[in-house]
Amino acid sequence: MGMPITIDIPDYDVMETFDECFNLLRKIDAQFSPYKKTSELSKFKNGEIEPQQLSKDMRDIKKACDRFTKLTAGYFSAYYDGTFDPTGYVKGWAIRQTANIIESKGLGTYSINAGGDIMMRSCDDHVWHTGLQHPLNTNQIFGTVSAKNLSIATSGNYARGDHILNPKDYQPARQLISVSVIGLDIITADVFATAIFAMGKKGINFIDKQEGYEALLIDSKLNAFKSKQFDNY
Repeated sequence: MGMPITIDIPDYDVMETFDECFNLLRKIDAQFSPYKKTSELSKFKNGEIEPQQLSKDMRDIKKACDRFTKLTAGYFSAYYDGTFDPTGYVKGWAIRQTANIIESKGLGTYSINAGGDIMMRSCDDHVWHTGLQHPLNTNQIFGTVSAKNLSIATSGNYARGDHILNPKDYQPARQLISVSVIGLDIITADVFATAIFAMGKKGINFIDKQEGYEALLIDSKLNAFKSKQFDNY
């Protein structure tokens, strides 16, 4: 999927489960990659597939993206230049699908990290401690989040440059350099991180209205803006 992905299941070494997870991720990449001409997404964008021919997963993802567009007042959008590109949603969705495989094996303690977006679960006393990467010095951490059951998603321009656009004007979002959102659902956290990055500093007002989700916003001067309950983690 163009990013490092790690799966950590403590005291578990059944390789068939890990193989099943990574095979699923490869399948998702083959279906949703905007860079592969043979993917369903590319064929749809190029007009080779009609809307009524889309797979159930693609149709469901389109509907979910539309719901999040409304929830974020348009700051999250799966459309650019009139074409559909749900990659801002699919990474979190892929993590969730991978978690479904792990849980189907009766496993309740695990961590999945896809390019810095992390889903952590614990059915025992295991506490996950996750460092938030410093946006200007990637060899350091900005802080640590500790929890048994939590998801963390981070959006920023310090690693990949200006790749997040404000859907309102299609200009690069530059008011912030990093946004980390924490909450139970990885898909929602991932979408919120992208939307808040596009919103800028006023995104703190948005996240404070979202029950069960907290955020840390950092600007280019390393000023930190935290939602009301962020310090609880």
